[in-house]
Amino acid sequence: DSRIVLGTMNGTAVQAVPLSKDHTPYRQDEAARCVASGARILSFGQIDPSTAEDDEVEDPPRVWSRRGNFPGTAFTRSVGDSVAESLGVYAEPEMLTLPVSPTERLLVLASDGVFDVVSNQMVVDICFRNRRDPAKACEAVIERSHEEWLLNDDCCEDEANYDDMTCVVIFFDHPGMEDAAIDYEPAVAPRPHRQGKRVRQKTLQNLEAMGEEQHNGEGNQNGEGQHNGEEQHNGEEQHKGDE
Repeated sequence: DSRIVLGTMNGTAVQAVPLSKDHTPYRQDEAARCVASGARILSFGQIDPSTAEDDEVEDPPRVWSRRGNFPGTAFTRSVGDSVAESLGVYAEPEMLTLPVSPTERLLVLASDGVFDVVSNQMVVDICFRNRRDPAKACEAVIERSHEEWLLNDDCCEDEANYDDMTCVVIFFDHPGMEDAAIDYEPAVAPRPHRQGKRVRQKTLQNLEAMGEEQHNGEGNQNGEGQHNGEEQHNGEEQHKGDE
């Protein structure tokens, strides 16, 4: 669930160019592979419609087993998750080879805890302003991401309800390259606050609630649990149709 973005010079400005395509169920090819391996592709709201009331929260599709509400990954490729791997979430990478010209200045690899709340361009701008110190560039990206997450209504310092934020920055040193980064200001000023929907996280609280609901359904003798299962199946068919 990480992304690679290239920072390349376009006149006097640095432009963000994504080099990777996010491995999530939003991609039809990724979702189809998981479904073919026996997965269900559903959001939290499709599993439990009572949780889908907040229009300000993005509820991404996730990978679930047909045997229960697990593992619930919002990504479709990973390393070391044996349960998710049985549902098509494998570790095969997508490869890209390209030459590095003098206009390419930096490369950023960061997790979705960064890119869910900060745009590609803003990440590149932050890094380019700190190009003399790669560690400082990473710290600045993480700091900005953290600030953006705390704008969420359900986020606070005491109970961190945000995704992991990891960042790696590589700067390219080309012969004869002038260092004009320190005085660099992006063409578009940073926005005062993050716009768009908040991303709903798969927290322990979510999973515990889902586990209790599933347990109650299994203990019900009037067929309610079976009916809920049928609703999940219908939700899956609807998602497939949307794709």
